[in-house]
Amino acid sequence: MLSLIKKPFYFAHKSPTVNKVFQILDVIIASVNKNVAVVGLALGVIITAVNVFMRTISSWYPEMGSITWGEEMARYCFIWSALFGAAYGFRKGVHISVMVVVERFPPPLAKACVLFSYVLCSIYLAFMCYAGFDVVYLNYELGVSNEAIHDVPLWYFLVCLPIAFLGATYRVIEKIYEVSWMDANQVVKNTQDEIIHDTAIKD
Repeated sequence: MLSLIKKPFYFAHKSPTVNKVFQILDVIIASVNKNVAVVGLALGVIITAVNVFMRTISSWYPEMGSITWGEEMARYCFIWSALFGAAYGFRKGVHISVMVVVERFPPPLAKACVLFSYVLCSIYLAFMCYAGFDVVYLNYELGVSNEAIHDVPLWYFLVCLPIAFLGATYRVIEKIYEVSWMDANQVVKNTQDEIIHDTAIKD
């Protein structure tokens, strides 16, 4: 089973050019995921804070009012931040991973279990990417718009779904590639060390 998983990655593993391309792709995807997550969170917090301040002021000066589109825009900012942050989390290895059972298995079985979990995860994320694209396309076809944000087409805000899940799918496939070439005796230890290191070290 492990040899079958390893075969598709053999060419990439041996080719310096392909490895270089994937290194550049890694930097680009990581930058997009991290920056969108940070900017989305920052904008969401700022818009919410300003809207709360405006509502407080409007209690004394009713003619001022609050930002009508603030609540809706902040919600989408937080959604974008959460989805792209989750995609970035696959690269950093910060998602919850319970190794207490797997670490008691013989190394080959432990490696097979880790690979199997990544394969299942990639299938799920790929399906969510497809479903996200379907949702975006459906809203585009129906011409649904967001009234609170001056009738901006809703699919503009939903495009984060296929993009974020595509990035997450790529990250999990990257993990499958890494583990497939790793020595079975090192898989569990490396996974645990990665979780500890990437949780403590920020970039």
